[in-house]
Amino acid sequence: MKILLIAFLFISLTLFTFSCKQTSSATLNYPSLRYDTNRIAVFRWDTTKYQFPTNSDLLPLTQEDLKIVDSLLKDAVDSFNMQISPRMVQSFNNKVALDSFIIKHENYRYQYFPYKDVNGQRIVTIIGFSGEFHPWKMEVYQAGIHYGMRRLELRVNLSEKTRDNIRSGDFG
Repeated sequence: MKILLIAFLFISLTLFTFSCKQTSSATLNYPSLRYDTNRIAVFRWDTTKYQFPTNSDLLPLTQEDLKIVDSLLKDAVDSFNMQISPRMVQSFNNKVALDSFIIKHENYRYQYFPYKDVNGQRIVTIIGFSGEFHPWKMEVYQAGIHYGMRRLELRVNLSEKTRDNIRSGDFG
């Protein structure tokens, strides 16, 4: 009888342990996730980089998170190209071609900065840039003065599956 009781307790404990195990595949080992490493670099949480607020925390990512970020980024680019770009042409009295203000997604590389903010929101700040910047996988891209369409920035909220509008350009 004692052996049956011990076996029952062991089996119950084992089932309980495995049923409570996290099934999330979130990881801080970003290179283990599948994404285009020729176009995307995911930066580790480091508050010395300005994209990470000093009161933020590290954020594990899942493959699904990257799909959401990619989808919201494409949506933001499409929205920018359809709504903002024509207004930029108008602001230059139609003297500049629309193509000058169109973001060509395939011509950009992106730096992702994932973190959890003070409200527990899961945030990814994205910097996109076109042009040459060889250490882009290790250093934050810093554009010079009057960078125009060569640099863009977007903030994605993974918790709410929302995004801000793209910020780009210094045309002054």
